[in-house]
This record gives sequence, C-alpha cells and structure tokens, in this order.
Amino acid sequence: MARLAADELHRAAIVVDTHNDVTQRLALEDADLSRPFPDAQTDIPRMQAGGLDAEFLSLWVPPELYPGEKAYAYSIAQFDAIDRLVATNAGVAVLARSVAEVRAAAAANKIAFLIGVEGAHGLGEVPDERLLARLREFYARGARYMTLTWSNSNRLGGSSGDAGKTRGLTPFGVRVVKAMNDLGMIVDISHVSDATFFDAVKASTRPVLASHSSSRALCDHPRNMTDDMLRAVRDNGGAVCVNFGQEFLDQGWHDQWSVLQKSLGGAIEDIVKEHPGDPKAVQLGFLPRYRALAAQLPRVPASRAVDHIEHIASVAGVDHVCLGSDFDGIPFGPAGLDDVSKFPFITEELSRRGFSPDDIRKILGENVLRILAANESSGASGKTEKKP
Repeated sequence: MARLAADELHRAAIVVDTHNDVTQRLALEDADLSRPFPDAQTDIPRMQAGGLDAEFLSLWVPPELYPGEKAYAYSIAQFDAIDRLVATNAGVAVLARSVAEVRAAAAANKIAFLIGVEGAHGLGEVPDERLLARLREFYARGARYMTLTWSNSNRLGGSSGDAGKTRGLTPFGVRVVKAMNDLGMIVDISHVSDATFFDAVKASTRPVLASHSSSRALCDHPRNMTDDMLRAVRDNGGAVCVNFGQEFLDQGWHDQWSVLQKSLGGAIEDIVKEHPGDPKAVQLGFLPRYRALAAQLPRVPASRAVDHIEHIASVAGVDHVCLGSDFDGIPFGPAGLDDVSKFPFITEELSRRGFSPDDIRKILGENVLRILAANESSGASGKTEKKP
C-alpha cells in the first residue's frame, strides 16, 4: 500500500491508545496540553497531528510516596486534573465513557479522553466493602479499566514486579474482578504476576485487556505476555496492547537498562532527602534523572514495535492485538515512535508488511472498542466464544 493510501487509512480509522502517563504532569504541574509541551511525549497538537482519536489517561499512584490512604487522595487529585483538562479544552476534547461517545467524538473531530486506573492500590487502604464502594466511585468518575496490580503486589494479588510474582489472585481479588465485570470496567492484566494473570482470565466473564504489554517471546520482560498468555487472552476474547517502551521491545536494550536502573534507587533517596514531605517535588525531580540515564543507551528502531504486533497477531490472531504506548511513562519511545504524533508510522509499517486495511483498523482501535463494548453494562455479557 502506498504511503498516501496508508495515511488516508490512518486518518479514516479510529486510533486508540490504551495507556498514557501524562496524567502525572497534569496533576503535578497543571500542565497545559492545549499547546506544545516539548518536555513531554503528549499534547493535544501532537495528538491531532498523529491522528490519535482516543487516549486512555493512566491514573497512577507511586506507592512509596503516597502509602495507604494517601494513595486514594492522590487518585482523586488525578481525576480532578483530568476533569480540568477536558473542561479547558471543551472545543477539541471530551471525556468519553462508552464506545458510542468515542465514535461521536471522532465524528466531531474531537479527541476522546478515557481513564484507566493503574493499580488497585490507588483505591487506598480501607475495609473490603468500602474499597468496593470506591471502585464504583472510580467507575462513576470515568474509569473504564483497572490494572489489578502495579509493580507492587496488593490485596488483590501478586505483581510481576516484586516478591509477589509467585502469588495468584486472592479471594478478595476474585470479588473485585466480579465487581468490575458487573460494573462494566475492563480487567487489565498488565503488571500482574503470571499466576494472577491466569487466575484473572479464569475469573473474568468479560474480555480482559493488557493495556501496555508486549511479547515475552521477543523480549523476556516479566510484564510482557508469553505465547501461552497470548492464547489465553485470545480464548477470553481480550487483547494485548503493545507497549512502545524500549525495555519491552528489545532484549539487548532491556538487559542494559536493567543494569543502569540499579543506580536509580540511590537517586530517589537523594531526591527524597532534598524534598522531605513533598512527594510532588520528588516526582518532578526524578523525571530528568530517569531520562538522562536512558539517554545513555542507543535507541531501538520503531519497527521493533511492529515486530511485537506481528508476533501477537500470529499467535493470538489479529483480533487480539492493540496499541498501548505508555508514553510519558517511558523515558523515550523507539526511534521513529518518539511521541503521540508518530502513530501514522504504525499504519505505514503494517501496510508495508501486508496487513489488510480491515486488520489495520482492528489493530489501531477497533479491537479496543470491541472489548470496551463487551464490558459496558448495557453491552454483551459473558466471554466471547473461543476461537477454534
């Protein structure tokens, strides 16, 4: 397919990104995304340039800086920041809560912002029934998926990022999955331990989502999905959204980054000492050090992200792969996928590799919209039929 035809296809498709961490900049700095924001990977002008129609803003709480009930308070601050973003950009953006609202926004040439909660620890530390009430509150405020864990294990289950990596879903975690199914909130299985992954897929009666994971066969990162996991997601009717972070795409980069990251612990301690009792200052002070460290490594080519898309499509089927950039949660994207303006590269490269226009539209956004619809309270219930 010629580049012009690929560009036309990209502009006509509904492009959905399932994970973006620029929410932190909104909450910490009240960042103005209506203008170019060169210190970030996301702003509205670049979203428009990249043909990005719908963006899930990640609501994430650093557990070390906001422990216990402080996590809930910071979650609410992020909801408020997203509300301000939409209110101040009402001419070009909406807060979408359904597939119909995403499609309506695209038809009106507006960006649809959606909300995903990254880690159940963001609900705070309260008794089980109150936690479930807060889950309902988060849904009412627009949250349409929740990652069961972040890199820290919690009362729902084990994480891939700490000593809980051998733990599965707890009995209360099963209750939360059922509550999410009843609400119409997608169960997100990025970040969870392998055991929690399989328990969650088994417990969920609606399609799940890995909002920002890639293929472990191509890069052995514990947050990536093994081929068995990909097949389990397929059988559940869900999808895996490829993370653009270089440590998830390329084994060599991952291995070098794992060594470099060991120095970050001391850097965080130094920043905490410089700003005692000021978690916002700690977060903002950490960001440039994080990027400076990653800048020591050579960039991975953008085609590597499409390698992961192609592998997931080959194992699970093209109906079960999508895009979860992790922009503004990663120090740098791969070369050629530097920020949200570069999404057309995905369409061009998929076209070059022989993917059909219909399949490209699925990967760009229709697969996510199908899963969102299947989870909506008024939508289809139950697991989709298993593929033969």
